[in-house]
Amino acid sequence: MRLTPTSYIVLGLARWSPGVTAYELERTINATVSHMWTIQRSQIYREPARLAEAGLLTAETEGDGRTRTRFTITPDGERSLDAWLAEGVQDMPQLRDLAILKVFFGAGPQALARTRLLAHQARLKEYELLREVGGLAQSGPRLALEAAIAHERTSIRYWSDLAKSSS
Repeated sequence: MRLTPTSYIVLGLARWSPGVTAYELERTINATVSHMWTIQRSQIYREPARLAEAGLLTAETEGDGRTRTRFTITPDGERSLDAWLAEGVQDMPQLRDLAILKVFFGAGPQALARTRLLAHQARLKEYELLREVGGLAQSGPRLALEAAIAHERTSIRYWSDLAKSSS
């Protein structure tokens, strides 16, 4: 079975929250990794069942009232996740920013810079508030949050400089 980054996100969250439902996965993904990795909503609901079929998660269906399936990582799932976590990463990230693509093709940078600057400032405030409030028990999410804050600060510097230079 081919595992994707979405597979590992589901396995990792199932490790942290045994007995998680697909709905709970969706909420957790939206509150945590969605700024780092884009996942289609339909993938969130398909992937746990696919991983359960492969023996990497168990699926326990509740029959009282609403039918709800709870997923828990298996020992094979733990081994797969640990092996993936131990691998190095050779791929360079893609900078998927529509505003930068527009600048590349000749859009006026000043108007774009103002709107991007505001967006990155707002996102930075969200991240800083999240850091201030805390609640990130594991060191991994804390370190990822610090990377996100550094990214936003760099983006703010870039768009600020672009706005000044194109004035």
